Amino acid sequence: MENRGWRRLRRFHPPSSILYPRVLLLLCALSGPFASAAELTIARDGKSDYSIVLPPQAPPALKLAADEIATYVEKMSAAKLPVREGDVGPRERGKPVIFIAISPHAAHTVVRADDATILIAGDSPNGVLVAAYRFLDQLGCRFLAPQFEHYTGGAEIVPQTKTLTLNLSSAIESDPKLKYRKLYVEEGISHDATNLKQLVEWMPKVGYNVLVCPTDYGNRGRVKWDNFRQELTPELQKRGITIEVGGHGYENFLNAEMEGGKLFAKSPQWFGKDEKGVPQKAKRVVFCTSNADAVAYMTDNILAYLKDRPEINIFDFWPPDGARWCACDACKKLGEPPDRQAILLKQVQDKLKPIRPDLRLEIIAYSSYLEPPKNVPVDEDVLVDFCPISQHFDAPIDDPNDKNKTYADALRAWRKSFEGDISIYSYYRKYAWDSLPVIIPRYMQHDLQWYATLPTQGVSVYCEPGDWFTYELNHYVLPALAWDENVDVGKLIEKFCAARYGDEFAATAKSTLDALEKIVRTYGSVPHVPLKDAAAIAKARDETAKLVENVSAAAARATDARVKHSLERLALMCTYAHRDLEIQHLRAGNAPREQVVEKAKSLHAWVKSHADAGVFLVKGNRLTESRMLARYGVADPEKPAAAAATVPE
Repeated sequence: MENRGWRRLRRFHPPSSILYPRVLLLLCALSGPFASAAELTIARDGKSDYSIVLPPQAPPALKLAADEIATYVEKMSAAKLPVREGDVGPRERGKPVIFIAISPHAAHTVVRADDATILIAGDSPNGVLVAAYRFLDQLGCRFLAPQFEHYTGGAEIVPQTKTLTLNLSSAIESDPKLKYRKLYVEEGISHDATNLKQLVEWMPKVGYNVLVCPTDYGNRGRVKWDNFRQELTPELQKRGITIEVGGHGYENFLNAEMEGGKLFAKSPQWFGKDEKGVPQKAKRVVFCTSNADAVAYMTDNILAYLKDRPEINIFDFWPPDGARWCACDACKKLGEPPDRQAILLKQVQDKLKPIRPDLRLEIIAYSSYLEPPKNVPVDEDVLVDFCPISQHFDAPIDDPNDKNKTYADALRAWRKSFEGDISIYSYYRKYAWDSLPVIIPRYMQHDLQWYATLPTQGVSVYCEPGDWFTYELNHYVLPALAWDENVDVGKLIEKFCAARYGDEFAATAKSTLDALEKIVRTYGSVPHVPLKDAAAIAKARDETAKLVENVSAAAARATDARVKHSLERLALMCTYAHRDLEIQHLRAGNAPREQVVEKAKSLHAWVKSHADAGVFLVKGNRLTESRMLARYGVADPEKPAAAAATVPE
C-alpha cells in the first residue's frame, strides 16, 4: 500500500529537479505520515544497497555532505555508496536511498528515516553538512578533535563493522540556540596553514560555524588573515562557515610606522595625546578620534582592505588591546571610551555600507569600554562581542557576591540598551592558564544557561593546536551547549570518554575529568582565583596525587595503542595539576622564596620536556621560565619582562 505521505507529496508537488528542495521540505514537515524507522541496515557483510542522491546543481556543502557520508560508511564497513544527482520520484519510494537537500524552511539540521528512505536536510549549506555528521554520529563515529599531528590519526573514532545499522527511533530535528558558535585563532602561537585546515574540517562535525582570524595580531605580521586566506577561504566557504576577521586593530589601519615611518612626522596631530598634550607613537594608544582627517585616513584604509577581501562576512572593528584613549580636550568632549568607540563605529559604518552592504561590523565590550555607550546608540545590525576577561572561575558568572558581578551587571546593561546580537567572548580556554587543565564543562553549562535568560546570541573560545588535548573536552562540549544549554552534560562526557579512552577505562577517565573540574579552577594557580588556605590546598594536592596514580596505572594496563596514548596524556594533565598544587601549598604556607623558585623552575623544565605531546603550549613566549615564576609570585626583580607575564590574556 502506498505511503500516505508520498501520495500527498506527489499530489501537490510532482517530481521535478526544480522542486527537489521543496519536496524534501515536505518530507521534513510531514512528521505524521513519516514515522521514523527504528532500525535500518545500511551495510551488511561489507556491501550496501543504498545510494546517495543530491539535487541537481547541488552547492558545494551538499556535495561534501554526500562525499563524507560515503567516505565514512566505507571506512566503517567497506561498503561503497554511489553518489548521484537526480529527481525525487515514485521510483525512490521504499528503496534504500539517502536524500540530501537544503530548505530555508526546515530545521537547521534534519535526519529522518521512513521505511528504507533516509533524509539528510537543513536550512542552509552548513545546516545540511552538520546534519550529515549527526547521521554519522548515529552510526557510531565520534569526532572528538581536529586531526592535528600530535593525535597521530586518533583524533576521531570510526568503528569497524561489516554490518552497519542505523538506530533512529525518532527524527533528529534541531535548531541551535546560539547562532554564532565561534573559534578564535587569536594569538596563533601554534597555528599554521596545515592545522588551520584541519581545524576547519572539524568545525561542522561538532557544530561550530564561525572562524575568527586576526587582521594582523599585534600588527606584527606573524598571525594575519592574509597569511591564510588563499588556503582557508575555499575550505570555509565549502562548509558554509562564516569568516570573521579583525580582532584588536585600529592600529592596523593607522599607526606611526606607516608611509615608511613618516606618517607620525607628517601628521603628529592625528595621534593620541597624553595628559600633557604630547602625541604618542605607541600602537596601544588610540589615535585622535576627534580629528576628522585621521578618521578619514583610517576609514579609507579599512574600506580598501574590505573591498579587496570579499570573502570576509564579519569584520571586527576593535580598539588596540590594552587601549589608552587620547587625552586631548576635543576627544574628551566626545565622552568616555564606550561613546568614543560608538561614534567612530558609526562613521565607518556609514562609509562602508555602500561598498560592502553584505558585511557585518562587530565591536567589543571590554576593558574601559565594557559598559554600553551612554549617549550614542549602537546600530542593531552591529554584532557586539562581550568580554569578561577577568572572570573568576571559582564562582559562577552570575554570583551576586563575587567580582564577576561587574560583568553580569555590564552585560545586563547592554541587553537593556541594545537590541542587536550579543556574543560572549569566552575564556573557556585561556592563554593565561598556561595549559593548566582547567576542565569546566558543567561550569560552562551554568554560564550558558544564565546567558540564555538575557538572552545572548553567540559564544566563542580560543583554540590552539599546541595544547588542544588539555582542553579538548571543553572544545567538544561547548558547541553542544551552544546548540542546547540544557543538554545532559554528564551523558555527553560519558560519550566522549567511551570514545577517547575505550569502554574499559571510560569510568576512570570520567571520574578524573570530574575531579579536575572541581579542583583546578578552585585551588590551582588560575588568574583571579585567590590563594586558598594551606589545609584546603593540601587536600586538593593529595587528591591529584591519587589521580596521577590511577591514570598512570590505567595507562600501564592499556593494550590499545590509541587508548594508551590518551591515558598517558591525561596522566600528564594530572601531574601538572598536582605539581602546581604543590607550589600553591608552599605559597599558602609562606615557604621561603627560594623553595618556590626551585619548584617552579623544576616544573617548567618538566613541562618543556613534553612540549610535543599536545598537552602544553610551550612555543613562542608562552610557558617560559620567567612567565612561570611570575605566575607563582616569585618573578626575578632583575628581569622586568617577567612582570608582564602576570597580565591576564
